[in-house]
Amino acid sequence: MVKIILIEDDSIMSSAVRLHLKVILEFEYTIKVFGNVNSALDYMKDNPCDILISDINLPDSKGNDTIKAFSNLPDDTNIIFMSGSSEDVDSLDLENHQNTHFIMKDMDFNESMWNVFTKKLKLKTV
Repeated sequence: MVKIILIEDDSIMSSAVRLHLKVILEFEYTIKVFGNVNSALDYMKDNPCDILISDINLPDSKGNDTIKAFSNLPDDTNIIFMSGSSEDVDSLDLENHQNTHFIMKDMDFNESMWNVFTKKLKLKTV
């Protein structure tokens, strides 16, 4: 069973991501949703995940601070950061983690999410 953590403060986007995962994923998974970085980090102390999907700009963390918050996760944790702002692409330091990916919340979101899940994630449990 693949364990997914989603951090998204917008309930509509959170629902959209959950629905999209339900459509594209062909493996069994569980998903736990949080609205901020701190509550997710508290949970992950005792509950590691295989995949972390996080908005880059959250109520308690923005941009590179969000990325740094997850820099100590195990190397085999797949991380997908999402943003609705194209300005984030150039300013983010995504090299902290070998399995880190970035996708835009735009018209190509579904295709980008599918591409990351089908071609880029390294899951030892699938």
